[in-house]
Amino acid sequence: MTFRSLLLLSAVGVVAACSSSPPPEAEIKPQVLAEPPGSMPVATGNCAEALRRAAEKPDLVVDQLPVLVTAKPKPLQNPPRSALRNDGSAEVKIDILIDTLGRADLKTFKVVAASSPWLATNVKSVIGKWTFAPAQLAGCKVPRIYHFYASAPPRTKSGD
Repeated sequence: MTFRSLLLLSAVGVVAACSSSPPPEAEIKPQVLAEPPGSMPVATGNCAEALRRAAEKPDLVVDQLPVLVTAKPKPLQNPPRSALRNDGSAEVKIDILIDTLGRADLKTFKVVAASSPWLATNVKSVIGKWTFAPAQLAGCKVPRIYHFYASAPPRTKSGD
């Protein structure tokens, strides 16, 4: 086969490939990706939605966390020696729901960690008497988990 024949045959192949009708186009539908309901911001003043989300997820991200206003009586006063570790240290971590009125809901009291049961019992006995500024979402007061943590460092040895 000559060069001219090869060139002609290639040209015919290209023309044949280009002249065939394209496949029918598939119907293209734009997809709208809807965000999950809880991920969209809550409109300011939409308290019904803010409360719904708080009920669904008590540890949700809020505009303002609950804030301790008054801690009377004080927790962990005069702990027995048995409530402390050998080195004198102690710690207690508690989760509790603070309602829209700024009160601790003792039914939700949960000990996350405690170096002694006395510490958790003591905190439970006083936290219900405390006052809080409730959490806020979209300008609305919502119930929200409050994370309480207290610790005492180890005693230092004299002469250190």
